[in-house]
Amino acid sequence: MTNHNTNASFTFSWLALKLLGRGLYSNPWNALSELVANGLDAGATDVHIYIDATNKTNATIEILDNGSGMSRSDIDSYVTVGRDKRKAEDDNRGVDEPMGRKGIGKLAALFLSPHFYISTKHANEASKWELDARDGNISDEEHPQLASVPDAPSTPNDELWNATVTGTRITILGVDLTGYGPQAIQALNTRLANQFLLPASEKPRVLLWVQRIGMSQDQTYERVEKSTAFGNFTEILHSFNSNEYRPIELSGRLPAVKIPAKGVPGGIFSCNQRHESLKASPEEVDGWAELGDDLDLENQTYKGRPFELTGWIGVHATIKSEAAQANDIRFTKNKFYNPAQIRLYVRGKLASDNILPQLGLTGTYVNYIEGEISFDLLDDDELPDIATANRQDFDQTDKRVLLLRSLVRPLVRKLMQGRNNLAAAITKSADREKSRRETAGKKHFTQQLHLDFAQYTEIPQTARDELHSIISNKIQGDVAPKQKYRIFISHASADQAFATLIDELLRTRGAREDEIFYTSRPGATTIATDTNALREVVRRNITDDNTLVFYLTSKNFMKSQYCLFEGGAGWATRAVTEYLKLNVEFEAIPGWLTNGRAEAVLLDSVGEIVLTTEIHNYLIDGLLNPMIDHLNRGRDIAGADQLERYVREELPSAVEMARTSKSPEDYFDPDIVEHWNVIVEPAMPSYLSHYH
Repeated sequence: MTNHNTNASFTFSWLALKLLGRGLYSNPWNALSELVANGLDAGATDVHIYIDATNKTNATIEILDNGSGMSRSDIDSYVTVGRDKRKAEDDNRGVDEPMGRKGIGKLAALFLSPHFYISTKHANEASKWELDARDGNISDEEHPQLASVPDAPSTPNDELWNATVTGTRITILGVDLTGYGPQAIQALNTRLANQFLLPASEKPRVLLWVQRIGMSQDQTYERVEKSTAFGNFTEILHSFNSNEYRPIELSGRLPAVKIPAKGVPGGIFSCNQRHESLKASPEEVDGWAELGDDLDLENQTYKGRPFELTGWIGVHATIKSEAAQANDIRFTKNKFYNPAQIRLYVRGKLASDNILPQLGLTGTYVNYIEGEISFDLLDDDELPDIATANRQDFDQTDKRVLLLRSLVRPLVRKLMQGRNNLAAAITKSADREKSRRETAGKKHFTQQLHLDFAQYTEIPQTARDELHSIISNKIQGDVAPKQKYRIFISHASADQAFATLIDELLRTRGAREDEIFYTSRPGATTIATDTNALREVVRRNITDDNTLVFYLTSKNFMKSQYCLFEGGAGWATRAVTEYLKLNVEFEAIPGWLTNGRAEAVLLDSVGEIVLTTEIHNYLIDGLLNPMIDHLNRGRDIAGADQLERYVREELPSAVEMARTSKSPEDYFDPDIVEHWNVIVEPAMPSYLSHYH
């Protein structure tokens, strides 16, 4: 190995280099991507990026690649600012088509800090260099120098570097990262991934390791990967010259995409993702005549140079984060990353992070567009360089940019129109669902009306039939019946065990918590001290909704002002068929809640409460199944799955049970038995002692 003791001077003064560096990059991450590109251009299969941000005012950044490294003559080239890398044979040892062209990417290190080290291993030699242009070390008029040094600072990458045969290691000290919080640094992985078009294969790789305060000590490098939420697109246009650069999501099975939509069944509209070829047919735009004879559409050439638009552009189903992440967890939208962008790549490197605003398109769904396209004509070796001074965009007046816009605009417009068509389909689906719900609601209304009229035997049947017909015909007009069906459990807190039994048995069959209003449910917000709040709850849950009220009557019920309030409200607003009861004892049944039905009581003749055959059967026939039927009417209207009813087995004769050594309990529903044994039975000793 050879170590040189001579210095290498930059061809520009320190003031010129500082001014150039400040104008080229807008943030540290763009500068960092230039250094990564240099490693990839050197033929590296791995580029490691290490950032020690434990002290953000004095951070360390290190880029290590296993490319071809630099010889002594390469160092002389390195300090020569402004040279065509693609035409210099000695600069093209790594790849046939390097990303860089102008030989000024090295200024990225100077943008990050005036103090850095370069360690490099070439096939024939190795060397270490230091640039120290910190205040006081060099005047603005002087030319900075790379000084040959025997050693470079030690970092956690020492072992990795020692195992590297050829490559380059740049250690940048004193980097100021203040103002870049945890979220900005966390987004660095995606931002770096979006700087390049890397093949889907294993190599080359870009790997990142960021050390921050409070991070795990065993953290190490992670591969830099794009996080595009392909699963959230409804339509994608794509075309690639090689499958090597085709995202794997565009090659496999097409996913079903869900769009939140008010009014459609379940509140979700599902559609299959569509893929089509990205066929670029330019449209005439402002300034189109300026292209003149330079453009040959038939042969796809500009000034005799071939051009082609490749990549992908898609339209998102939704840009609401929670809904989009339900389709694809990778969806991200925050101040550091906005998916509404079309990234433009030239020779595999990001040329513009978003050309979407340049298309001049407006409409609801322009903010749903995302894409990654390549247009290498913008950096053709045989055509003038049109990069802007900051190297992060292009001269918008160049005819090639005009051509690019004319190619992309009709593609984006096509996707926006497709999403508009989808919105129209969602509206139609919501209208159909509204009509279906109203029809189902009217059907159940007339059925309930028939049951209600049947209770009034004092009214002649012919009169009842005529009233039923008149009201049913009226409901077919503009009157909309209630469509939300619920169960309201009215009970005293002391009787919680029985209310909990009913609540949990209904939920065992699949009832949702929002279908059952029950203030004593564990974890629920109980309204027990605010009568104004109670009044609002009763109004909403008894008066507004199509609610079946269940009263659990007892001495405790009669002593509770809240229960009496609920009972009075229910009695005044419900038909006799719209409430159910379970009673602890006959004496505690309010007279105004007697509905002419058979009454079931829990207390037996000796003052005990046990699960008898009569109580078991009443739970099924008198309470649970009527409640399930009620909720199923609402589910029928909503288009939701029906709840399964409880099945009561008929008891055989006493002789037959004796013959098979069985008791009535053997024929009870196992869910009812289990819940009774767990919820009711353990509470009874204390409950009865207070009740009696």
